Amino acid sequence: MDAKYVDRVPIFYFNQSIRDLLHYLLQNDIDNDHIILCDARRKPCGIIHTGKLYKEIAFGLQFDHVLESISDSSYVTLSQNCRFINPELIAGKTIVVTDEDGRCVGIANQTALLLDHIKSDDTYRKKISKSFLADLNFGFMFSDIHGNILSMNTAANRLLCKTGLSSLGRIDDILPRFNYSNLKQTYQAVYRDISLEIQSYPYYEADEPVKIALFLFNLSGLHASKKSLAEVKAKYKELLEIANHSYDEIYVTDNACMCVFVNKACERIYGLRREEMLGKTSAQMKAGGFISSDLSEKVIQTKRRLQEVQTTKIGQKILVIASPILDKNGDVRRVVINSREISDMIDVRVSADNLSRQNCSNIADKLMDLTLTSNKIVAESGIMRKVIKQVTRISQTDAHVLISGETGVGKDVIATLIHEISSRRGHNLVRLDCGALSGGLIESELFGSETPAAAGRNAGRPGLLALADKSTLFLDKIDEFPYDLQGKLLHAIDDKCYTPMGSSRSVNSDFRLVAATSKNLPELVREGRFREDLYYRLNVMSVVIPPLRERREDIPFLIQSFLSGINKAAGTQKRISPGTIEQLKRHQWGGNLRELKNILEQLCVLSDGDQIEEKDLFLLPEFAANEAEPADDYTSLIGQRELPAILDLLEEKLLRSSVKQCDSTYSLGKLLGISQATAVRKLQKYGLRF
Repeated sequence: MDAKYVDRVPIFYFNQSIRDLLHYLLQNDIDNDHIILCDARRKPCGIIHTGKLYKEIAFGLQFDHVLESISDSSYVTLSQNCRFINPELIAGKTIVVTDEDGRCVGIANQTALLLDHIKSDDTYRKKISKSFLADLNFGFMFSDIHGNILSMNTAANRLLCKTGLSSLGRIDDILPRFNYSNLKQTYQAVYRDISLEIQSYPYYEADEPVKIALFLFNLSGLHASKKSLAEVKAKYKELLEIANHSYDEIYVTDNACMCVFVNKACERIYGLRREEMLGKTSAQMKAGGFISSDLSEKVIQTKRRLQEVQTTKIGQKILVIASPILDKNGDVRRVVINSREISDMIDVRVSADNLSRQNCSNIADKLMDLTLTSNKIVAESGIMRKVIKQVTRISQTDAHVLISGETGVGKDVIATLIHEISSRRGHNLVRLDCGALSGGLIESELFGSETPAAAGRNAGRPGLLALADKSTLFLDKIDEFPYDLQGKLLHAIDDKCYTPMGSSRSVNSDFRLVAATSKNLPELVREGRFREDLYYRLNVMSVVIPPLRERREDIPFLIQSFLSGINKAAGTQKRISPGTIEQLKRHQWGGNLRELKNILEQLCVLSDGDQIEEKDLFLLPEFAANEAEPADDYTSLIGQRELPAILDLLEEKLLRSSVKQCDSTYSLGKLLGISQATAVRKLQKYGLRF
């Protein structure tokens, strides 16, 4: 068969999805009426009529179905090596042309085949049967050389009836401008909203044109298909835009737990690009540490909607809701997963029928997680969770609290938490930074003042103690509170009343005191710089916040929390790679949370692209030398860092050197003269490994 008789059409594998075909059609301007389906050996196994495809889409066809489900087997195959083709045997049928190995080549152009037979085979021209003409699925007419219609097939008559031209007797009736001097032409015409393409060819006998053959094609279906394709394309883009503008994650898996769709929010939540998630199973995502639980598998097994709190690899704590989509047989066809960062959740309802004695403690932990998240506190490490549990109990009392810890550990955040979950939360927390004011100003600010009426002014102004009535008073840097005022503060604590400056009357104030310090108050007491009785009055309840280097498990979650706030403030979408997080976990963090936030702010400004990589760390002085070991002269750190921090630096240096000489925690303990359990704890503390 000559190549001119073969139309090249798109070829797809039978097990590809309708979504794949639509994506191809949307990306390419395809006018073909058919799509060929083939098997793995590229041999034909079905065809798809594009008109039928668009009609099915209009009636809600599911894009994830395989192409085989909408294929048609009403076609015949013909080898391209075939020398003679009898058009009467193939009239009205779709012909798939194959090569010598039976692989798909294209679709036979029946019009071209018929025309060539009419033009080249004199015997065939005289034997064209009416039944053959009737079987053609396109219009065909004969006229004499003067344009008088001699005959037409059923398809032509039906088409002309629709256009209102059934009574025509001449070509001029349908084509008023028909050019009789050039009989081989193509015309376009529109009648009653029906678009026609008419092709005319001369019909020869003895080298003289004696008749005119006309082929009539209804283009309305093609135009409708193009319109349908445009509508599908617009609707598809609209749905994608809606999904990608959703702040919540939309993550869809098939019945094998394989990801088939993700929206833009997934990139933010999981720290992966869309292409890295598509095609991955939920088991692979779990194995990679990107999710903490395979909820898709649970939904497929139970066929029920499930929800749980999960933690992603980049430290995001998310509330996950997974819902099954069932087919007509009641089997799970898709699992649609919606997730939201837990920090955005204010109210989480726990279904009463899930409550039992076995899971009450788990629910309590989750409720505590939500409380911490709503107050922007990260406590994933065991040591920090103990602190939070202690704070939770303390907050239910009215006892005064002393919070201690290094600079930058978040003492003010813990003070806020104590107030927010206490019975005094209905009133504003009152704060005073004792290190920011001089002694005289502190007295005026804290106790207030009264001006004699004879001075012609008002009666003065209330102090913070007055504002803290029925609330909580937070005194930060209490170690810098003036010594000569400490007795007056002690009196206010003991008697719940005080005397404003310039006044002789006492004012009552029912306040709870929370104080914070980064200094060693007992040492200040021994030095005579802090009253012992005030120290014991403050230290009714003591909370010690560990430094960041002792709670390295919290670092990924702190990074995500800070990064979220930085992105929100700057209007950016910065992410951070898992490798970078691991590098940051190994940093010493002498400045604790304040230093971590400062470094993240710098990285967001200095890094290129949307993701912070390990190489970006070396843009900062702290990492420029790949975190070189501290100098051996640790005395240079005196005055810059406190003794515990300096000792930690020395201990880490010794451990780093010892790890290189050992191959197990047992040998490390033996080398350093410590127990194996202590060796394990030390390695975990500094993030070291063999």
